This record gives sequence, C-alpha cells and structure tokens, in this order.
Amino acid sequence: MADSVRVEEQTATSAEMNRSVADTARTAEQIALNVATVAQAAQHTTEGVAQAQQATTELARMSADLHTLVSRFRY
Repeated sequence: MADSVRVEEQTATSAEMNRSVADTARTAEQIALNVATVAQAAQHTTEGVAQAQQATTELARMSADLHTLVSRFRY
C-alpha cells in the first residue's frame, strides 16, 4: 500500500512539475514576443527620428535661402 501511495505522490509531483514547466515556457514565449514588439517600435522610432532630422535639415536650408532672398529687398 505504501508503494502505491508513493507512486501516486510521484505522479502528482511530476504532473505539477510538467504544468510549471509549461507555464514557464508560455511566459518565456510571451516575453520574447513583447521584446520583439518593443524592438520593432524602437526601429520605427529610429526611422521617424531620421526623417525628422532630414526634414529639419531641409527646413534650415530653405530658411537660409529665404533669408538670402529677403535680404536682397531693401526699402
């Protein structure tokens, strides 16, 4: 009788360990997905910053050109 109790306890322990491992695996997958999402957002942000820098450079050039043109007109 004692052996069958031990087997049941070991079976229950093994089942709980399997559930814990499965839960851990699901959590790890979710973390990996979240990291990938953050990395993608960071990439989009980087691209946006590069576009903003390019636009800023173009606006500065246009401003300088406009300043030059306006400075030619004197009252």
